[in-house]
Amino acid sequence: MIQSVNENIEILASNSSTISFLNDDVRTRRANCCIWLQHSDGSPLYKILEGGLYEITFNANVTSATAGVVALGLLIDGVLAQGTTVIETIATAGDYSNVAFTKKIKVCCKGNVNISIASIPSVLTGVTPTPTDTEIPIIQNANLTITRKA
Repeated sequence: MIQSVNENIEILASNSSTISFLNDDVRTRRANCCIWLQHSDGSPLYKILEGGLYEITFNANVTSATAGVVALGLLIDGVLAQGTTVIETIATAGDYSNVAFTKKIKVCCKGNVNISIASIPSVLTGVTPTPTDTEIPIIQNANLTITRKA
């Protein structure tokens, strides 16, 4: 198991940037480099090296410099994982909201995957879904946990 945190305020570079996690707060011995997970402090990338069932949880406080929609999600090998998009409408610039998701993923027995959390550049919003470009997120108190379940 690994739990990474970023307590600092991070203004992402764009509305499609990844979140960097500055500290691995908790890391079990099996989650050390070269066993089933590779991650370096400050990196947005996590590489799962071993097949199995994994649970990924994420939460953070988000805002933007302007009013609008911000969206984040889990990328697996650069592709947005279904069921992980979190969308928040920021009514007043600088007002924070909390977003969170939990996702289980299966990695094939001889496979590996790269995981990251990133801003999503556009989402469908409204009663009649229409594409909406998102604002550049500002992140604080981000927390990512990856647990090997089986």
